Amino acid sequence: MRLLLDTHVLLWAVLEPHKLSSHLRGTLEDSRHELLVSAASAWEIATKWRLGKLAHAASVVHNYHQAIHGLAATELPISGEAALRAGLWQVDHRDPFDRILAAQAAQQELVLATTDPAFSLFAGVERLS
Repeated sequence: MRLLLDTHVLLWAVLEPHKLSSHLRGTLEDSRHELLVSAASAWEIATKWRLGKLAHAASVVHNYHQAIHGLAATELPISGEAALRAGLWQVDHRDPFDRILAAQAAQQELVLATTDPAFSLFAGVERLS
């Protein structure tokens, strides 16, 4: 299975793994699955850290690539196609970070690892929580 980690799942996996369900934690630790982290998550974490909303994420901001490497994950760049899909998607959801993650998951047929029920608005996005 190819899993795209939602930003909060990424942060929990790195900083607070006890917050993940045992099912999700086990799936992330299973080497048979490919883990992907969107470049949008780096943008979201840095933005929210700068604004003081993620004070506990300083280590991830300053060691982002090491954090991803520690999870055996690969960074997923944002393509123009995914950006267009995110912007054009007729969904009543304003969060640009969620929109791009959903678009990337749909475009590349990835399972989105998230506990956020808002992603159910995006048709065609398979979720794992």
